[in-house]
Amino acid sequence: MENIDQAIQQMLDEMISLRKELHRFPEVGFCEHQTAATVSRYLHQLGFEVQTGIGGTGVIGILRGNYDGPTIALRACLDALAMDEKSGVDYASQNKGVFHGCGHDGNMTFVLGAAKIVSQQKHALRGNIKFIFQPSEEETGGAAEIIRAGGLRNPDVDAIFHLHNWHGIRQGVIAVVPGTVLASSDLFKIEIIGKPGHGAWPHLAVDPILIASDIISGIQTIISREIDPLTPTTITIGKIYGGTAVNIIPKTVTLEGTVRTYDGNTREFIRNRIEEIVKGITYAARAKYEMTYHYVMPPVYNDPQLTSMVQDILLGSFGPQWVINDFNAGMGCEEFSLYQQEVPGVFLFIGNDQERQEMIPLHAPNYLFNDEILPTGIKALYEIVMGFCK
Repeated sequence: MENIDQAIQQMLDEMISLRKELHRFPEVGFCEHQTAATVSRYLHQLGFEVQTGIGGTGVIGILRGNYDGPTIALRACLDALAMDEKSGVDYASQNKGVFHGCGHDGNMTFVLGAAKIVSQQKHALRGNIKFIFQPSEEETGGAAEIIRAGGLRNPDVDAIFHLHNWHGIRQGVIAVVPGTVLASSDLFKIEIIGKPGHGAWPHLAVDPILIASDIISGIQTIISREIDPLTPTTITIGKIYGGTAVNIIPKTVTLEGTVRTYDGNTREFIRNRIEEIVKGITYAARAKYEMTYHYVMPPVYNDPQLTSMVQDILLGSFGPQWVINDFNAGMGCEEFSLYQQEVPGVFLFIGNDQERQEMIPLHAPNYLFNDEILPTGIKALYEIVMGFCK
């Protein structure tokens, strides 16, 4: 397509309207029936093969080129967050307690816009394009269901790409970073079992609340004293509960938390050290414990060779002022990592921040996808597709 920018501008009003429709009717994971219907209808209109109900509510559109070649996939997420919207826009969520506060409405529009442009280039395509719209990324589970349902097969996907709006990057700038770009995510639960008693006679009880406070402090020393400060790692205890009255020492207290890191060896070390600390402190305090630890999500790891190819494609299309390779996204996690366990993949970031405006992070109640980046995002995915399949 000689003038991709002009083609995108001609369809931009349609894309903005579509994005706002998706925003207005958000749905939580595995309940995205209206959203999936909107996506499916749009893909049908483009003449694609469309599969619905994949992994629950997932939708996959397939565009087969006229010549043999690779199969690449573009992925977006259907679901929204279980939270109230505070944006104040006239197209705000009509579904109380559900809100596209992560920008999945925009990410879906990136992929649908790219699908429309690419559909006009079928005659030049070598290979196939899969447009994967997965359920339940926010609550997790959707990527695994898509994979289990065969979403990466028939035709078999050779590479997969995802473009996500992000805070902390200037509007429209695309970050293409090799290696680990988002953290692994683990969950743990620790039940401390003491001996109940009255607050007036603490010597006759074993206080699990006091023991819990020692465990919290002990776990945090893993980060401050046992992990290289240059290794991105966090341990957060987000829940602590137990007790029924102010003058009663309870029998049990429960802690729940999460571990995030970029490094596999650090991940294993932390899991072992948490239990060693819990075991030591409870034993010293004459208490017992029960602990569960779940490896939830591996890190998002961008295949270096594939990332280099994507970077070259985008630099050629946008220029060096709009493509960067040194962005640090922090300790978030993302289910895209599960696809990368199966096939090479690249997770790209596109800046959502408006100039001279306050930065609003993802998942904030007043977060909004920035429609000004739609042309850039659509073009970026189009250029990636054509770069691999033309």
